[in-house]
Amino acid sequence: MFLNFFYTLRNNGAPVSTREYLDFLNVAEQLKDSSEPMSLEKLYSIARTCLIKDVKHFDAYDISFAQCFSNLSSDEDFKSKLMQWLENAKQTELDEQRKLNALDLASEELLKELKDRLKTQKERHDGGNHWVGTGGTSAFGHSCYNPNGVRVGGQSGQRSALAVAGERKFKEYRHDESLDIRNIQVALKKLRDLKKTGRKTLDIDRTVKRTCENMGEIEVVQSSKRKNNLRLILLMDVGGSMTEHSQRVEKLFSAAHQVNHFKSFEAYYFHNVMYDCVYSSASLNPRSAVPIEKLISKFNSEARLIVVGDAYMAPYELFQMTASMRDFYWSLRENPKASSMTGIERVHQLKKAFPKSVWLNPEPKSLWSAPTIKSIKEQFSMHELTLDGIDGAVRNLR
Repeated sequence: MFLNFFYTLRNNGAPVSTREYLDFLNVAEQLKDSSEPMSLEKLYSIARTCLIKDVKHFDAYDISFAQCFSNLSSDEDFKSKLMQWLENAKQTELDEQRKLNALDLASEELLKELKDRLKTQKERHDGGNHWVGTGGTSAFGHSCYNPNGVRVGGQSGQRSALAVAGERKFKEYRHDESLDIRNIQVALKKLRDLKKTGRKTLDIDRTVKRTCENMGEIEVVQSSKRKNNLRLILLMDVGGSMTEHSQRVEKLFSAAHQVNHFKSFEAYYFHNVMYDCVYSSASLNPRSAVPIEKLISKFNSEARLIVVGDAYMAPYELFQMTASMRDFYWSLRENPKASSMTGIERVHQLKKAFPKSVWLNPEPKSLWSAPTIKSIKEQFSMHELTLDGIDGAVRNLR
């Protein structure tokens, strides 16, 4: 039974190791001989403590536990039929007196009552006051006029349910859509590349230790301080379609700026794609322009480059437009100093100059088949702008 649970966890994405599984079996074996019987709730808590080490896998754990141990209803045909009954809610007009037909029970008692009713229910019910159904005043089902009950299937109608059957409380931990500055900092700190640099100084602790190991014969130990020599460059797309993602980008920028373990951190801006310049100002003021060649010469190839942008634009802008064309459209004036390099050529130039580079995309992967995104993805290792995506990007950069 537990072996099936172990493989179910792995299949659902929870990274459970053999060591953790053996620890769980050991705890379960010891508790088996105790005077108190092992309840399902107790098994749930103990197994999760032993097997799951990160809250982001709680959702996968809940799903696996339900698949292996839940006995609410093992009849798949009945489950399917029940959800069909609840698909199309029938609206009913009820007076105020009938709306107050509520069960004064705690959530746990409500769930127990739900189980009891499901054991005897044989058909669909709409507009009633007892069985699991839609409308009416029953405490079970959905779109019912009941101050407190258990919603089963469907969407919330009255927003008064005390509980939701089968609710996955930890779903939000699984694929992290929201970015927290602290968590981003933790991910970025993994980029640290500590090396011993500077003049050697007397290491008193190691000198004493080595002297003791030498039976009193003094051995002087000198060492250098370990410093982080990593240089980080952040390029951020601003304006246009990136406006709706600005808050997430700002959190990434704030987190990177607050991580003070890098030798240097510099941030620049561009719009849609880099042409001849990036900008130290988000307003893309020409006076803040930094030519791409100058940026490349300022850092060596060991610098890490993170580009943040949706890479979503008209194909013409990426494959045909040059800096001189863009400057002309923006100001209706020719720029004789502008090059004839296209956006995709600049992307390739940056990737070649900084081999250790990644592209963070705030758009969902379902859109990554767009021509411009697909083309840039062929140049850069692309990751989603989520905590999981940033963590994967950092592993790639290392």
